[in-house]
Amino acid sequence: MNHCENNSADRELGYYWERQFCTMAYKYGKCFTPHQWGKDSSAMAFVNSSLNKYTLPDITIWSCPGEHHEIKHKNPTSHNSIGLEFYRYNALYEFSRITKQDVYYTIHNHNLSGGRDGKINNINHWFCAKIGTDLNLKNYAVKSIGNSYVNSKGKSGVEILYWSMDLFYRLVDVWHIVTARHNNLVTAELN
Repeated sequence: MNHCENNSADRELGYYWERQFCTMAYKYGKCFTPHQWGKDSSAMAFVNSSLNKYTLPDITIWSCPGEHHEIKHKNPTSHNSIGLEFYRYNALYEFSRITKQDVYYTIHNHNLSGGRDGKINNINHWFCAKIGTDLNLKNYAVKSIGNSYVNSKGKSGVEILYWSMDLFYRLVDVWHIVTARHNNLVTAELN
């Protein structure tokens, strides 16, 4: 199947991998909210001071210090890069800037799990990069026009930015670092 050919099938596949991410978060003892489950439109955050609204990342992990994840089930290109729509990057960047919280572009690399339709879930197949720091408008590798669902409707040619997979970290490593930092802070507060 070609990219952006069947919105409902693509949504179901995305939903499956969001559930897999949440299963891992649960096993790591994290408190979380999946924002997109059971919705036909994107979950939004509203900023009163400017009357702007921003599409929320797919999943928020509330466990301290908190993190937000935009989840995708995809594989790197032949140039070992991962794409994200420019409009989506901007929304995630602004959300991160306004909230001063970490927003991650989190990829389940389906090359490692039997292909696009494979169902093998292993935390070592997951990679993430922080929007604005790891992934920014100065270090993308390629910009192109591609297909994407826009406002949940059809496909449109949209600007897509691609970043090298070298900028992504293993999710398991990020979670271990976040947990260690939190534990160190708690220990310091208790002493």
